[in-house]
Amino acid sequence: MKIGFQIENLEPARGGAETYVYQFTQELLSAGHEVHLIAGAFGGTPQGAYTWRVMRRGLTRWSRDLRFARAAERAARRAALDCTVAVGRTFGADVLQPHGGTVRGSRRQNLLMIRNPVLRALKDGFDSVNPRVRMQVYIEAAQHHADPPPEVVAISGMVRRDMQEFHQVPDERLHLVYNGVDLERFSPATCDAKRDEARRALGMADDETCFLIIAHNFRLKGVRELIEAAARLPREAPWRIVVIGKAEAKPYLALAERLGCADRLLFPGAAADVMPAYGAADVYVQPSWYDPCSLVVLEALACGLPVVTTRFNGASELMQDGREGYVLDSPGQAEHLAACMERLLEESRRRPMRQAARLAVKERSLQQNFREMMAVFEKVRARKEAEKT
Repeated sequence: MKIGFQIENLEPARGGAETYVYQFTQELLSAGHEVHLIAGAFGGTPQGAYTWRVMRRGLTRWSRDLRFARAAERAARRAALDCTVAVGRTFGADVLQPHGGTVRGSRRQNLLMIRNPVLRALKDGFDSVNPRVRMQVYIEAAQHHADPPPEVVAISGMVRRDMQEFHQVPDERLHLVYNGVDLERFSPATCDAKRDEARRALGMADDETCFLIIAHNFRLKGVRELIEAAARLPREAPWRIVVIGKAEAKPYLALAERLGCADRLLFPGAAADVMPAYGAADVYVQPSWYDPCSLVVLEALACGLPVVTTRFNGASELMQDGREGYVLDSPGQAEHLAACMERLLEESRRRPMRQAARLAVKERSLQQNFREMMAVFEKVRARKEAEKT
């Protein structure tokens, strides 16, 4: 098949959606398919894939969004694809697989992060008239109401519910396909082999419990809430929190300083290879406000790490509270988050969770994701063939 992906940027270092498209492209090429990548920027592409660079021109952000969506549609038509997959907000796709969830679902969760009710109401009012937000809503609605209507892939049950609520997608066009994880690369054995060296590089003692979070958007992934919970952990216990990511650390270090736990935090910056971080860690903590299906949580589980996250993270649907870790109702529950972390200071509690963590994702391999997505692509091809006759 000739399969194309439309995505705003294809730079794997940027986040989960970019990493997913890169890995999925490799799987498609290995299976003998022809792959076309349509993006505004590239940060490396798998050998053998065709690339279509679409410029994001315009004086305003909303106009750039609209022009990119239209240009991506034109590129897909020129490529004469059997199946076009929109990972972001573009036109002309046969399959929608939005890794960012829905615009209104994301807005809802972003508003929850604002603690002051007056500021929250002001933000809600501003967004309702914000040209870029309105354009995002328009493009997303146009995607769902195209003719013929696209197949829609929800990467978690949370996203599926939002798609049903906001776009009334019927069951026959709505497919639940969780993200896949590289179970060979992300494994307990690989982490064990890297553990000593990784911890030495971070300056961590052998007896320190390492809580890890990997994020580019510190605010959305709950770094503030993690620090507030850390301030409640017992000072006499040996523990450290490692925050991997490229976001600005200064305001979070200032918060930790005010709360008296700055000496327990490490902000090494972004990492091209996250495996050493997983190797150094004892627990993965991500108190997300909105995460359609966190790839790093799946990676952490595959590495055999107990995970603490929230029900606002679609990946939590693969967990059971108390079995592979803990699932909080909200990131704003600092006392509850701290209590979960304190329990995981004990090796005896972590030990059974490590095995359960790996088992939780054993059926979520890249190959399984590939098979489920190919079934959707084949449905598109069959429909197009039927339309020709």
